[in-house]
Amino acid sequence: MKKYLALILALIMVLSLAACGGDKGKADDSANTKTTATVEDTPKNEYTHNEYVLSDSVEKESIVDGVMTDISAANPVLEKTTASWLDTCVLYEVNIRQYTEEGTFKAFEKHLPRLKAMGVNTLWLMPIHPISETERKGTLGSYYAVDDYLAINPEFGTMEDFEHLVDTAHDMGFKVILDWVANHTGWDHQWITDHDDWYEHDVDGNITYPYDWNDIAELNFDNFEMRAEMIKCMQFWVQEKGIDGFRCDHAGGVPATFWNAAVYKLKSINSEIMMLAENSASEALTAYAFDSCYNDNLYNQSLMVRAGLETDGFKRVLADDAFYIEGSFPMNYTDNHDKNSYEGTIYDRFDNAYVTMFALSYVAPGMPLIYTANEQGYDHEIEFFEKDTILWDEEPVYEELITELSALKAENKALSSTNRDIEFIETSDAKFLAFSRTMGEDKVYFVGNFYYEPISDVTINFDRDNAQCVMHYDGTDFDSEDKEFNLSELSSKEFQPYEFYIFTSK
Repeated sequence: MKKYLALILALIMVLSLAACGGDKGKADDSANTKTTATVEDTPKNEYTHNEYVLSDSVEKESIVDGVMTDISAANPVLEKTTASWLDTCVLYEVNIRQYTEEGTFKAFEKHLPRLKAMGVNTLWLMPIHPISETERKGTLGSYYAVDDYLAINPEFGTMEDFEHLVDTAHDMGFKVILDWVANHTGWDHQWITDHDDWYEHDVDGNITYPYDWNDIAELNFDNFEMRAEMIKCMQFWVQEKGIDGFRCDHAGGVPATFWNAAVYKLKSINSEIMMLAENSASEALTAYAFDSCYNDNLYNQSLMVRAGLETDGFKRVLADDAFYIEGSFPMNYTDNHDKNSYEGTIYDRFDNAYVTMFALSYVAPGMPLIYTANEQGYDHEIEFFEKDTILWDEEPVYEELITELSALKAENKALSSTNRDIEFIETSDAKFLAFSRTMGEDKVYFVGNFYYEPISDVTINFDRDNAQCVMHYDGTDFDSEDKEFNLSELSSKEFQPYEFYIFTSK
């Protein structure tokens, strides 16, 4: 009976979309040979809570069971929405393997009170799934060579341990998102044995891998059964485990139509999920599926500050919102697992400009990212394929900085993630970056010397005489004492390299 009800529902959906005037006249040839798949065809050990029925002919941009999505259809779930909690999101990337000596969910859970006190409110867990052994890199392998999308890496603990971590985090007010690897699987994934056609092949019939990632097998997104099964796996974590969204690995390597379909299904379960794309922004990604994309342009511009460039490049990057559809926003970062393990520590990349660039990630349009041990100023490239436990200090050097910046983002609506407002302030020296951001009655000013040498006698054309100084970094020491400040005093001082102020006003 369920099978026939599902078929009837799918038919009704197709007819209703056609009535809405969507472009359904052109079929996707790659889907014309697809057969009907139902719950009865699904192995008992796989997630089967929601049925998937693939029509014999899946039309281009149809919404048949979420296989592809026409984002112009008259369906409330297809409206572009952004969860309200994202406006104050402070994202923290958790490297479970290296976080503690045990490298487990249970051991990491003990750090939640410390992270909560810093103002972190969203945890991004790097992939938690078992890792394939075939073609494994190093001793422990890459988290991104997934062996089973529905299982837990035993290195980290059990499913019960994971559930306890999520429940505890939720009780403390955290959101939890998972790292989702859709572009490829590891070589031991059961799909390779059961569904060879779900993978890309070369001219000789061998399954391929992209770049030099020889420890993974690339999936074939022309195959709609694979797409549907992938979406089912994502649904499992949202519906059954209460996950609040996903950071999507190599998002640009996967068709946007897949992400649209996945988010349609996921938001049918929980409309308040977060979707973060590991990719620079594009209209295809942000039009519907993704709330946020990596701000690669700001990161790359920040790397160049050590060369003593003028700040015009920062102004162009910060004002650029062409690819962010309404409600979407950048994810600003100075570090993540890729940058740390492959390009050097925060000091290798930013030297003494790090604090200023990190503060900018908070006050620039978008939301900030903190990577594991950034609060400590961890000066070590963390191994990716081996065990390399973080050596924690009792008093992380940047804990106060993060705490104050997080509080400012939570309290001042001008720093809301979805607020794209930014107004640049004229200065007499092109090595200075000064701007304000406003929402309603809340306003934040940022002014900083982006040069590697001291600069004096700078005129800064503020629109007011006084403001509250909520943060000052003199290039060495950090001060967060909230005090009234006469802005004209800035013109007579000598700014040290990378010195900055943050002011607020009503």
